[in-house]
Amino acid sequence: MATEQQRDGHLIFYPANLPSGREKLLLHVNGVTSSYENQQRDVEALVWLSLERPFDVIGIHNGTEGFRADLLESLLGKAELFRLWPEHLTPDTQNRLQGYADLLDRLSSLELSPDADILQVVEGLRPSSPLTTTTPAKNSFNLLFDLELIRRLPFVQKMGWTEFEAYFYGAYPAGAPRPTLRLACEILKGIQTGAEIFVVAHSQGMIIAAIAFHILQKFFGSYTGWANKIHFIGYGPVILFADLPPALRIQTVMVQHRHDLVAESLSNIRNLGIWNNLQTQIKNVLENSDNLFRSINNDSHHSATLYLGMTGLPSGERCAKLISLLITENWQTSPFIQALRGSRIIVEESAEELAMSG
Repeated sequence: MATEQQRDGHLIFYPANLPSGREKLLLHVNGVTSSYENQQRDVEALVWLSLERPFDVIGIHNGTEGFRADLLESLLGKAELFRLWPEHLTPDTQNRLQGYADLLDRLSSLELSPDADILQVVEGLRPSSPLTTTTPAKNSFNLLFDLELIRRLPFVQKMGWTEFEAYFYGAYPAGAPRPTLRLACEILKGIQTGAEIFVVAHSQGMIIAAIAFHILQKFFGSYTGWANKIHFIGYGPVILFADLPPALRIQTVMVQHRHDLVAESLSNIRNLGIWNNLQTQIKNVLENSDNLFRSINNDSHHSATLYLGMTGLPSGERCAKLISLLITENWQTSPFIQALRGSRIIVEESAEELAMSG
């Protein structure tokens, strides 16, 4: 049986609702510390939430490497996103982003199996690929990180972000390259078949989705119509609207529980393009990692089970109802959707829940 790490970037299906070429496609990306089995549960929940208008529902698995490694992946992904803000783009970053788009172009012509290791596939393309002006990632197939180890590496203090990114990721997107590239491939395939695409992502999955959107924007160049074919619903948000390509911001709704402290902490981390600041953020996360871990591990207000209505809490059921409406209502004609597009929705606890917690 494949290990959790070997399933990174694999596709997940609900057996009773296998893809059949429907007009609507829902792609789900899971968050930190979420196992393959947990995401199978989440995919099933989304199938039930979309029963009114059945979708092809596919999970893109973001394999967990353990809490601290997942957090570091999240911080590195946010640093990558910061560098992709229009006002921070440099020629080097543009070239790197073009390299991701070139990877997507090569991958889009292949029939990838649901359990393909997308980085192994990319390595197989390299001999005939004009892609690489950068060296392959040092840890191409074993992107395992430990926050304390990273902080202790003597040369890291002397590295700029570009050098650090190239050392650990080579030509691949920073953070979680397998699910990032696989999501970009599945979105492109959906666009090419004319599907209406809903990307639903939790926690770190939103960082992965945002980087995939930037790759697609670079892939399509001056054609901005690609963004109109996508609706992005993020729950437990850990990104800012500024992290998304401008054309996709109006196509996005974020859902956050009032007491989701993890989302509140990580979504408000800014200026990660500055390497010294990234190290400060790593130090701060380390100091608070035990509390964050307990919060995530105990089906807290950040958990997918709460947002998808599986805890029985009234506020969680409201989150699930909101997500259900966002994936079943017509985004072009629904007054409800028109009022919510481009916004972050804060879900409050009920008076009953507040009394219980008090």
